[in-house]
Amino acid sequence: MSTKKSLTMLSLILVLAMLISACGSPAATPAPAATQAPAATEAPAATEAPAPPAASGSNIICVIVPPVENPFFGAMQQIAADKAEELGYTTLRLNHGDDANKQMELFESCIAQKAAAIILDNAGADASVAAVQKAKDAGIPTFLVDREITAEGVAAAQIVSNNYQGATILAEYFAQQMGEEGDYVELTGRDTDTNAHVRSQGYHDVLDQLPNMKMVAQQTANWSQTEALTVMESILQANPNIKGVIAGNDTMALGAQAALIAAGRPDVIVMGFDGSDDAIQSIGQGELKATSLQPVAEMAIQAAMQADQFIKTGSTGKPEKQSIDMVLLTADNYCQYKTFAPTGSTEACPQPVSAAPAAASGSNMICVIVPPVENPFFGAMQEIAANKAEELGYTTLRLNHGDDANKQMELFESCIAQKAAAIILDNAGADASVAAVQKAKDAGIPTFLVDREITAEGVAAAQIVSNNYQGATILAEYFAQQMGEEGDYVELTGRDTDTNAHVRSQGYHDVLDQLPNMKMVAQQTANWSQTEALTVMESILQANPNIKGVIAGNDTMALGAQAALIAAGRPDVIVMGFDGSDDAIQSIGQGELKATSLQPVAEMAIQAAMQADQFIKTGSTGKPEKQSIDMVLLTADNYCQYKTFAPTGSTEACPQP
Repeated sequence: MSTKKSLTMLSLILVLAMLISACGSPAATPAPAATQAPAATEAPAATEAPAPPAASGSNIICVIVPPVENPFFGAMQQIAADKAEELGYTTLRLNHGDDANKQMELFESCIAQKAAAIILDNAGADASVAAVQKAKDAGIPTFLVDREITAEGVAAAQIVSNNYQGATILAEYFAQQMGEEGDYVELTGRDTDTNAHVRSQGYHDVLDQLPNMKMVAQQTANWSQTEALTVMESILQANPNIKGVIAGNDTMALGAQAALIAAGRPDVIVMGFDGSDDAIQSIGQGELKATSLQPVAEMAIQAAMQADQFIKTGSTGKPEKQSIDMVLLTADNYCQYKTFAPTGSTEACPQPVSAAPAAASGSNMICVIVPPVENPFFGAMQEIAANKAEELGYTTLRLNHGDDANKQMELFESCIAQKAAAIILDNAGADASVAAVQKAKDAGIPTFLVDREITAEGVAAAQIVSNNYQGATILAEYFAQQMGEEGDYVELTGRDTDTNAHVRSQGYHDVLDQLPNMKMVAQQTANWSQTEALTVMESILQANPNIKGVIAGNDTMALGAQAALIAAGRPDVIVMGFDGSDDAIQSIGQGELKATSLQPVAEMAIQAAMQADQFIKTGSTGKPEKQSIDMVLLTADNYCQYKTFAPTGSTEACPQP
């Protein structure tokens, strides 16, 4: 087992390093589909020994990105953090939500913890300069990836894709597929993001030269799949005869594609930008026609390696601004790339085939709606359920309600308007979600609840949940054992509107309250958030410096608490989480977290998709509405036997932390 440190929020990404190319100029003629990543000089080999403490006095590298519901940012964070951990650093994975004020708060927290370096995909070219300068003034270098800032000499490095080149090769292929004629729509990204403007300029430098191609609408969808779906519905009503859509990223392209399929217009040519696995899968299914692949793996790896070099020597040995060329992915080469990197395969790709059963509602789409996927539990839930539904022949629309019942209702109304065949939901509140589920039922659309129940029965087609109480009691028993049944401890609880938060807490206390020598000195919510848990734990630790243990309502809060304790020089505190995420499993293997209760996410998600399929075809699941699945305690004895919320099948003894 590696000695790398991890206080992570995402998982499941296997990285194959790409090679950096020289910055190329835009092609003058339509580019053929590329089959290889651009060539360049090799990056310096990584040092195998763990990195020494940084000059700042800390060994933490903060990796801060926009919302990880976009798989591009999730992959960027995962790959950069994994590389930093391989080099011997502890990482703190944070999300600024495309909010410059929140980004500044995260920078201030990293500065307070004397981080060795910060890797950043920023929240605005102008708005981010102050935060990067503040870190520099504190002696902490920042390594920008993907998005540049408007100032030079402030960041240690700005490592970006050649967005202009990527936009021109995509626009050339778009024009070719359009036959250089017809009406098209452009969906643009967030206005504060330089990349949105660079990509749009690249598109227009090609398309504006073609007199028979007419842009009938240009509108922002702010990088959002949900917003792109709504925008596309509106544009389509005003322009029913459009022939193509070119989008500033893949998530917007996928949202537009969902709207077009729901409207009976799968013939419209849609292309995205980023090269996400979701876009690659869509190309393989004959939906999206192309995407420009950003070399995320290379950017992220270079950021971590250059941070390590700078920490050790005071220099990266490279220019501040570094640009890497992009690759066009089409039906000819889509299968040769995964996780924003080449797989190494040169085999011909299966040609796209789109086949699916007709749903009773008149649509073949299943909506999969979950809370924020920055929590890897929800990300895995959505990914597994959607993948299973797609395997069964359905189109899926992956949505995020942000734990906001009002937004959840809006998403339900959108799915109802598109006559979805079914909805799979990890809900935004036990009481507050009943109305949305009932509304879908009234429209003839069944809802399949996973993970979180609602307070009404007979409304959802199924409620498939973990046995949270049983999982809490087995964790509490192990927590008490590791504490020697004595000492002061802290409990971090989940979101108050979530039934699971209360059930888990009750399970903990039904065990721990029986032990007279164990004293809970603080109980506070961190709302399921790693960032919030870090802040809460810092505050609690100041008031209670002698705590012996922390038991948390989920893994992300446990990992946030662990980060605060390590930064405060208290790695001896016993910390346990709940969910069984890969991040928690990795932390157990490194001797940090001591245990977690594994939720059978894979089984719940797969069952939801299979039961939805059964219901659509027969009108019944053949199972009771409420279904509960027992949990498993993961410790240093068995952590290596589980991955992605499921057993690996291995029974080998685990390396001891």
